[in-house]
Amino acid sequence: MPTVRTTLQPDVDLEVSDPEYVDLKRQGLLVEEAESDKPSPAAAPAAAPAKTPAAVKSSKE
Repeated sequence: MPTVRTTLQPDVDLEVSDPEYVDLKRQGLLVEEAESDKPSPAAAPAAAPAKTPAAVKSSKE
């Protein structure tokens, strides 16, 4: 039984039968994830540190 995500509830994994999968795919209701979009645990990049904004000069001249 395939596990899929639908456009109706993309945050929920659903197990569907093969006929249900074919029907959802035919209707365009499946969320398609490209292989490159799936994060691999070993290759997950670390978050870059946030840049601090440059000091703003006040114009009180």
